[in-house]
Amino acid sequence: MRRYSFTSRRGVVVTPKTAEVLLAAQGCVHAPANFGLVVVEACASSHHVELIFEQGSVEITHEALTRLARSDKLLYAGSEGVYFLEVRAQSYYKLRYLGEGVAPTVEIDGIHMHNIVGTDPLSDARRKVELAGVRRGARVLDVCTGLGYTTSQSLLRGASVVTVEKDEKVLWLAEHNPFSALLEKAELILGDAFEVLDELEDEYFDNVIHDPPTLALAGELYSLEFYLKLRRVMRKGARLFHYTGAPGKHRGLNIARGVAQRLRRAGFIVEKLIEGYGIVAVRS
Repeated sequence: MRRYSFTSRRGVVVTPKTAEVLLAAQGCVHAPANFGLVVVEACASSHHVELIFEQGSVEITHEALTRLARSDKLLYAGSEGVYFLEVRAQSYYKLRYLGEGVAPTVEIDGIHMHNIVGTDPLSDARRKVELAGVRRGARVLDVCTGLGYTTSQSLLRGASVVTVEKDEKVLWLAEHNPFSALLEKAELILGDAFEVLDELEDEYFDNVIHDPPTLALAGELYSLEFYLKLRRVMRKGARLFHYTGAPGKHRGLNIARGVAQRLRRAGFIVEKLIEGYGIVAVRS
């Protein structure tokens, strides 16, 4: 089990909207950055734009800004350099722009990791935290950190949070995301949740938010064995929200029904099954 030292980057995120403003700039102007959350000074020349912010200044070429303006990507500008917020490994990761003032999602091989149809990532995170019953002073376990939105919403409610993430590439993206900054206040563990739970204290947590990848990608996180591990670290009466979504519904599959059966076998009382979304359960 390895503690991860999450450190928010101190530069700024340039969005496609910011790129449009900078490409149209003449001379020095004030421009939005960080999804419109802050304003920076920008001075345009014929080949590049110089961004001036608290930690210094950096030049961005017109070529990079033009690419950005035509995409749903995000660009980071800071003392570390200027680069798109994407990772090319065995899979392709990127932070995907959803609009000014809207928290981005992370996409892996073109599949977005948050609910964005009829909602936005932060609103959806608030819903999950509310369903988990998180209150001030609670001890919360957040399984599968991602960009940390459910962790952040739990912290804003006055809870303390232990959160577990397997993929360091996702955490690297989160460090550049201003909407993820509250992860600095959580205890973040880098590792496989299936193994990490074995090292956590018995009957410690008041609430658990379990938001795993799909069953096809992480079947062990939907298993009876994993639910028994969850039950062990939860105090009696602790509340769990388990996100399931509705994969396979067009093929007649019902993932949630199987999850509910295994939770009951593991010693949970299933209080609510929200079709196409998730399950609320209580540790007996």
